[in-house]
Amino acid sequence: MLKALQLILSIVTVGLALYIMLTYSYQFLSFLNILLGLTMLVLGAIEWQKRKKTSAWLLFLVALVSWFFGIYCMII
Repeated sequence: MLKALQLILSIVTVGLALYIMLTYSYQFLSFLNILLGLTMLVLGAIEWQKRKKTSAWLLFLVALVSWFFGIYCMII
């Protein structure tokens, strides 16, 4: 189930990134950061299940930083 969620989130994230790049519409960058954070969270959960705790904690940290900047840019 996590692999399917990872695939869906990755496709949506890449699609949004391509849309932003092709249309020069930077108003969706905060949503892109939040989607990247969700993708990193799912990747961290997959690594946690594989018993790779160090890489899982690093991915969780990257997800938190990405969410922080995404929400911060939405507020401003």
